[in-house]
This record gives sequence, structure tokens and C-alpha cells, in this order.
Amino acid sequence: MRESNENVEIYRKIIEAWNEEGIEGVLPYYDEDIEIYDPDLPSDGVYRGRDAVRGVLESASTGSTLEISDWELIPAGDRVVGLLHTRRLDPRPDGIDVGIREAHTLTFRNGKAVYWRAYLDRKDALADAGLDPALLESFERG
Repeated sequence: MRESNENVEIYRKIIEAWNEEGIEGVLPYYDEDIEIYDPDLPSDGVYRGRDAVRGVLESASTGSTLEISDWELIPAGDRVVGLLHTRRLDPRPDGIDVGIREAHTLTFRNGKAVYWRAYLDRKDALADAGLDPALLESFERG
């Protein structure tokens, strides 16, 4: 279980680096050969390498400043499921606060993220990691 706790700590550092430094702050936490899978992105949603991480993050932020405002990190073997609330810090002209509740799983090896999978359905992320999707209810209430 020690490795799981270490992976949760690395994931927490990634979130903090994102909030403090943006893209450049998170890149060192990803393996050179990381594979990214996001079914909502073009090219079948599969990207490889640290440059791909940069591209995916640039595309996701689309010129806005994004912050992960609250999160739960759940260990699942060599993976960690992140239940995240990401929101824009720069206000839209209409004043609407834009945010999304999503999930990401990161798989770690030797202290680096080697696989990153994005989910819009947070229950799917839990199920894919072998966790009970009902866990989501306790986090949403808490």
C-alpha cells in the first residue's frame, strides 16, 4: 500500500503544480512516453509523449486560466482516480462561472505518470479502476 500512498501524493503535487504554475509545472510529473486517452478528443483520443500532454492541456484551457478547486484522490493499485472540479478563473463576459466535475485516472510507474485517462462520467472512472461507483455518492455528500 505504500506505493499507492506515494502515487496519491504525486497526484496531489500535480494538482498543486497545475494551480500554481500551469502546464510547465506539471510536465515533469509525466513520463517521457506517457499515453493519454480521452475519448472526447480527436484522433481517436489517443496521444503519446510529454509534448502530447502539453497539447492536450493547451487545448483544454483554450486561453483561459483553469483551476482545480476541489478534489478527491482514491488509490487503486498502481492507479489513482482523481474526482476533480475544474473551473475557469477568468470570468466570462456574461459573468457565468464555468466549471466541470470530471474524473481522471493516472497510472504510475517509478514515480511518474505513464497513463492518463479522462472521463466525463465519474462513476465510469471508479468502475474502470475496480472501485465501487457508489463511492461517488459519499464524496458528493461530504
